[in-house]
Amino acid sequence: MNDHEEQPLISCLCVTRRRPQHLARAIRCFQSQTYANKELVIVHPAADEPTKDCIAGFHDERIKSHPVDAQGISLGELRNLSLERASGSLACIWDDDDWYSPERLGKQFAMMRSSNKQAIILARLIVFDSAAGKAYLGTDRLWENSILFDRDAVRALGIRYPALDRNEDYEFVNLLIRHNLAYPLHDATLYVYNISGINTCDPGHFDIIKRRGTALSDHHSAVISQCFAPDASPLAVHDQMQRGELIPPLPYVVHRALRR
Repeated sequence: MNDHEEQPLISCLCVTRRRPQHLARAIRCFQSQTYANKELVIVHPAADEPTKDCIAGFHDERIKSHPVDAQGISLGELRNLSLERASGSLACIWDDDDWYSPERLGKQFAMMRSSNKQAIILARLIVFDSAAGKAYLGTDRLWENSILFDRDAVRALGIRYPALDRNEDYEFVNLLIRHNLAYPLHDATLYVYNISGINTCDPGHFDIIKRRGTALSDHHSAVISQCFAPDASPLAVHDQMQRGELIPPLPYVVHRALRR
C-alpha cells in the first residue's frame, strides 16, 4: 500500500475576507499538521489584496488560492465553492480565526478509519474569549466548525451547505447526522474556538456558548492565550498545552451521575 492510500489527500477548506493576521495563523496551523498529505484551499474575494499578499508570503505550493467574485454570495455558497475547488477525497473545515493542534488532522483521520464513519466531528473543544482573555471547556456536543468528512459520501447524498450567512455549518452537520454519517471525537485540545469579535455569529450566541461551557482557571487561560499571540508557533503552543499540569485538571465531566 502506498503513502497516498495510507494517507488520502485532505483538503482543508478556508473561506476568508481581508483578515490576513488571522489567516496567517490558520496557515501556520496547517503547515504544522503531522498529517502529511494535505492541501489548504482558500476562497477569497478577487479584489482582496491583503489576503493575496498573505498567501504569497508563505511560498507553499500546498496552499491553493481561489479568488472569486464574492459579491452577493452567502457564506454557505462560498463553502460549497471551496468544496468544488478541492482535490482531496476528504475535506476538513479550516476557519481562519481559530487555532488547530498539529495533531488535529491525524487524529480525526485515525478516528474515521477506526469508526468506519464518513464524518468525524469534535465533541469537545476549548473556547477562548480573546477580549476577556478567558478560556472555557466547551460543552459536550458535536461542534459543526470542526468537521472532517468524506467528500464522495456527502456528494452521493446530494448534501451541500445551504445558502446562508449564519448557521450554514450547523444545518450541514445536521444533515450528516440524519444520514448516520457522523461520529464524535473527544479531544478538546485539538481545537481552540476563538471568540475574536469578528465572528459571523452575534455576541448573544457566544454568551450561550460560555454559559453552557465550563470556565477554566487563570493558568489554563494564560496557556490558551498563547495560541493567538502574534507569530506564535503552533508546535510550541501544542507542547505547552500537552504538559501534565494542563490536561488532567480539565473538567471533562461536569454533570452528576443519574440516581438509580
